[in-house]
Amino acid sequence: MAKRKKKQTALGLFFSFFLKAIVIILGLVILAMSAYLIKAVLSTKASESEQTAETDAFEDDQNDELLTAEATQDDAVLYEDESVAGEETAAATTELAMDASIVVLNATETAGLAAAWKDKLTEQGYTNIQTGNYTGGNLDTSKIVVLTEGISTNTIQGLVTNATFEVGSADSISCDVSSEGVQAYVIIGGSDNILAQ
Repeated sequence: MAKRKKKQTALGLFFSFFLKAIVIILGLVILAMSAYLIKAVLSTKASESEQTAETDAFEDDQNDELLTAEATQDDAVLYEDESVAGEETAAATTELAMDASIVVLNATETAGLAAAWKDKLTEQGYTNIQTGNYTGGNLDTSKIVVLTEGISTNTIQGLVTNATFEVGSADSISCDVSSEGVQAYVIIGGSDNILAQ
């Protein structure tokens, strides 16, 4: 007696493939969740070890005798010497006077840019300003050049925010204005073109 092979119906085939698909999907989900769990455990261990290292470093700093208030008399003398040197450096730099001779030069192709910056500097209290054109070509970045070492231009640098600062000589500045008595040049480049904004 030979066994007869059962003929599957369309519904039976559908459920058979459906069941196989569900088993495969569940296997993939289990694999993905396992990988995520392993990653989470490893990152937790790594952050705990970093936190422990930071805590140990902080405790070492607190226990470090070099940083405590028990400095010797020799250390106090060293610290005083450093502060005196810092005061001398600060005293050696003075701000450019409001009545100092300043030349504002236009280093772009925008007409009237030097005059606009002259007005802006006049609003800040500068009283002796000339304008002209920079003949050394167009500049992308503005620059402030003082002719005397030890002079700072913090007020002007606060206005011409993209400018570089340097100490130079009048001979190094190419312009169409007399350099007699000039103490600083403000050369306006494309980076500070207030008329183009």
